[in-house]
Amino acid sequence: MIHAILFAALLQTVPPAAPPAAPPPPPVDCADADHSAFNFWVGDWDVSATGTAAVVARSTISSTAGGCAIEEDYRQTVGPGGAPATYHGVSFSAYDARRGGVWRQFYMDSGGAVTVFEGGPRDGAMVLEAPGRPGTIQRMTVSPEPDGSVRQRGESSTDDGVTWTPGYDFTYRRR
Repeated sequence: MIHAILFAALLQTVPPAAPPAAPPPPPVDCADADHSAFNFWVGDWDVSATGTAAVVARSTISSTAGGCAIEEDYRQTVGPGGAPATYHGVSFSAYDARRGGVWRQFYMDSGGAVTVFEGGPRDGAMVLEAPGRPGTIQRMTVSPEPDGSVRQRGESSTDDGVTWTPGYDFTYRRR
């Protein structure tokens, strides 16, 4: 009888068995076309204002997170008019299948700015936009060029994208 009471007490203190854990989701194949759409930008680059040969920055863009993301390290030493500059920007870009198949980029710079871009491939280029204050949008277009270089242009709009004002225009050439 004592054994039965001890056994019953033991049963009351043991939590019920947890249901079996769900199997983990299958790994993502980051080598597919969607995840690889920005791979043309991977490399070590000298950066010049488009139409010039003067190097104003260096950029190292690498595949990271098992090929599921692109990391950029941008360092600009020459500013407008050839003035010395100390500017550093870092970005992480990735294809986000869970958010409807959109590319997202998080860009942070040495001035403390953080910009979140979203978009995807359009007409052979990667086009990413970042909304700002009501009505304002920043747009970045990164496109592979026939000579192996990559062109990156920035534009802004203050009327919800009806009109665009050119900003920067850089050409990336492999080092």
